Amino acid sequence: MRMTAVVVAIGMLVATGPLEGQVVPRHAAAGSVDHSPAQTARQLQVRDGYSVKLASAEPDVIDPVSAAWDSRGRLWVVEMPDYPHPRPDQTELHGRIRVLSDRAADGRFQQVTTFADGLNFATGVLPWREGAIVTTAGEIAFLSDTDGDGRSDTREVWFSGFTIGNEQLRANHPTLGPDGLVYVAGGLRGGKISAVSDRFDSAKPSVNLQNRDFYFDPRGGRWGTVSGKSQHGLTIDDFNRRIGCSNRNPAIESTIAADVIDRDPRLNAADGIADIGRAGFESRVVPISNAWTTSNLHAGQFSAACGVSAPGWTNGADAEWLLVCEPTGSLVQRQALQRTKGNWRSEREDEESEWLACADDWFRPVDVVPDFAGAVLVVDMSRAVIEHPHWAPPELKNRPDTWDGNDQGRIWLVCPGEAAPQVHSIAGDDEALAAITAADPLRRSLASSYWYASSSGEEKPSEKVLQSLSMILSDPTTSPAGLARTAQLLNRWDQLFPQQLALLRASNNARVRSLTVSLREQNFPDAAPLLSIDQLAGSLNDSSVLVRQSALQSIAASIEPADLDRGLIESLLKLARHDAEHKRILDLLVAMPGDCAAELLAAGLQTMHPTPALVQRGWMLRAAAKQPRHTADVLADWIENDARMGEQGAGADAELALQLVTAWKAGAATHAFSQSQDNETSWTADRFKKALTRFETVARVARGLLVDDAQSTHTRLDALQWCSTMDPLPSETRQLVEPGNPAELRAAAYAVLMQRDAAWCQGYVLDHADEISPSDRGAIVSAAKRQTSSALWLLDAMEHDALSRTFVDPASMDWFRNHADDSISTAGKRIFAPAGDVVAAMRQYAPAVDQIESADVEAGQALFVQHCASCHRIDGVGHEIGPDISDSRTKTPDAILAAILDPNAAIDASFVSYHVVTADGEAITGLLAGESSDAVTLQLAGGQSRRIDRDEIEILQTSDVSLMPSGLQRVLDVQQMRDLIGYLKRWRYAAAQ
Repeated sequence: MRMTAVVVAIGMLVATGPLEGQVVPRHAAAGSVDHSPAQTARQLQVRDGYSVKLASAEPDVIDPVSAAWDSRGRLWVVEMPDYPHPRPDQTELHGRIRVLSDRAADGRFQQVTTFADGLNFATGVLPWREGAIVTTAGEIAFLSDTDGDGRSDTREVWFSGFTIGNEQLRANHPTLGPDGLVYVAGGLRGGKISAVSDRFDSAKPSVNLQNRDFYFDPRGGRWGTVSGKSQHGLTIDDFNRRIGCSNRNPAIESTIAADVIDRDPRLNAADGIADIGRAGFESRVVPISNAWTTSNLHAGQFSAACGVSAPGWTNGADAEWLLVCEPTGSLVQRQALQRTKGNWRSEREDEESEWLACADDWFRPVDVVPDFAGAVLVVDMSRAVIEHPHWAPPELKNRPDTWDGNDQGRIWLVCPGEAAPQVHSIAGDDEALAAITAADPLRRSLASSYWYASSSGEEKPSEKVLQSLSMILSDPTTSPAGLARTAQLLNRWDQLFPQQLALLRASNNARVRSLTVSLREQNFPDAAPLLSIDQLAGSLNDSSVLVRQSALQSIAASIEPADLDRGLIESLLKLARHDAEHKRILDLLVAMPGDCAAELLAAGLQTMHPTPALVQRGWMLRAAAKQPRHTADVLADWIENDARMGEQGAGADAELALQLVTAWKAGAATHAFSQSQDNETSWTADRFKKALTRFETVARVARGLLVDDAQSTHTRLDALQWCSTMDPLPSETRQLVEPGNPAELRAAAYAVLMQRDAAWCQGYVLDHADEISPSDRGAIVSAAKRQTSSALWLLDAMEHDALSRTFVDPASMDWFRNHADDSISTAGKRIFAPAGDVVAAMRQYAPAVDQIESADVEAGQALFVQHCASCHRIDGVGHEIGPDISDSRTKTPDAILAAILDPNAAIDASFVSYHVVTADGEAITGLLAGESSDAVTLQLAGGQSRRIDRDEIEILQTSDVSLMPSGLQRVLDVQQMRDLIGYLKRWRYAAAQ
């Protein structure tokens, strides 16, 4: 598709100053570049088939960060002109909520009023009844207009305790779901939340919002946490699918319910979310502006993703569109959202350009708000600097243009075709009934909002409305989205009856069936499922994995041991086998409560059809923690009665036995020992040891699997874990540190050997020090750090030159130097102190880091090309051999100087140089780029690589010195050193200019 340049009729939009009563702190604009709405519009490019219109601009809106529609067709806008933080001389706060209305044919709002001002960093707004629910610094409050003049005159705090440490990381986007509950993006930093208003359950203990999002019933009563982890943005569709985002993660779906996770001590909040869009280094954005990311390593990727929106815009029969902002790149990306094997996946459009992008780097889209008829409102903060100083390097924390543009702000209307869509309002039940089944997702959403806001407490709509909604459910022409909205409305009012549920369960649409089996009583996320366990079990055979997954989640949320009859057990085991490739289903199966897991485990071991090992291990972990004696007997009986379990084990049975015994040990170890020996059922240390004796067959099996390279790494790790407790330690363990074994297995073996066979392990390390790979060095150091005696041995070996001090990575050097044990810290400080000549050089060149801002960056670039580019690459110049030194924002000039003067002081294990002498006498030095059982590959200075067959290698040794030469001070004077360091620190700023 082509990009279309945008032509916007601006007219007389820009006034000479802010509206009366709105005092906005200003800062002189940097340079004379025109960032007016007209100029920005000329630089906008949008996907072919769309047009962009200016819906509002300063002074009507200033620094907008979010917006939301009400059922009357008005747009409520949150402003944050105090971002990123109040200026040092500022005494007042300027946050506002503006209400825009009366949109003209050209898309421009004609009327604007101020509903509230003087707000403390408001981050989101939800119009509600006679006012609005607003997220501000640390609080959720309800601002109401009791006298009908359009301005807030009362403020009631509903919840408090949200973390306020960073203005970018605060609770935001209160959003009314189709279930009638309000969801709030947690902002990443969480908090300890309490209900302040007595309309809510204020007797409930405060809740920890860490790694969760928040919900509450706007009518009052229930509130708490839900799965989710969104920084700034939250989108909920007709089926109550919630998607958030964070800087590096453009689309994060809430997947497993919080109450399911909370039932299982082995799950945590992170298990309840999933990146459905490519995140971090896997993401891709294509700005057309002079985009400047805080870290140059993030260039061309999402670094400030926010304002995600996916309300249900259709993209063909089985897909949708998702939009997400990237303000650093001055763009909005469109992604195709569709289900793959029951899970949502969002992929960037296969286009070279972005859906909406601007060459003006003051275009800062921070939120996407659905408009009518498939149109979109893009909330543009319009400012010079969008990055928060918290993430900036020291030299940019107080940059003079921090507040440039804080008297600007725009809202752009992006619509299919040329015409601005008609705004629809809902003034009564008839309009709401028409809207709930409309093709437009915004109209459906506003219909729900109208009814939820119109009813209070237990009050329901009229009988006529309830009957009409029931008819919608039985109408075969109702869309799946309309069915979903209507079903949740009726369930909220406790008016969804068995015959209607049966109709929904029989729908030919998988998402409708999935929603039906997911419904909880009155839509509360921590309430019991609406369907019985038997009904849910029937859906485990559904043709859609999405439905099976949802039914299983509802079962996991509510199942008790009494529910586990033979039929349900068989259904769950069948599901495990059928969906062995669907990780989320396996995770949910594993999440069954411990008492249920014991029965499922026993049944799974007896079936002729194998249950996936991951599920069996998970059940064993949970069951052993609850019933260690019973599960030990079940497992031992199965092992002893398995005729195929020979001396060295037999295939899958032996492997599974080892995995289950390992899981049993881990689970049983968490069950508290009883002090009483009298109780037949008590669990004591003696009974734990006695149970282990029943697994002697597995002990023999483990020794064989340990050195069987045909086994998976996971199986061999299980074998190692089992053997690590045997007395004596099997001698085969020593073989695992040999180079031919997987790196993960070698690391685990070093940890065991350093503890159980220390003398041999330490001798092996000293004998093979020159051959040990970088990853193994790290494993050895980690193993040595676990015990004081091993740590002191390692330090002693370096002090007496048996090992080079570069054997230890920089972070571990700090660990030794700062250890609480005086014997370790004293030796660490002594061994890792810089050499005397380096100390003298540091004193000589100390002036180079003074007045670094006066460095000649251009001269420094020339010095970099001359002395550093053979191994380092900056701004497209040089070779990527050594560490990436282009991202210097976290490095101080002193640290850079120290690294230049003493390159051998702290060498990352990945950049240790290797020295090879071949059989014909050739000497080769470089970094280890790869190794196999057949060959070694070295990366050489200048960018070339060299593969050397092992049978050609006479000597392979690690070097004690960095590939970077020392003594650069001999060729650079103090001013040149200042210029070089200045370039390393400031090259990006110079390039941007």
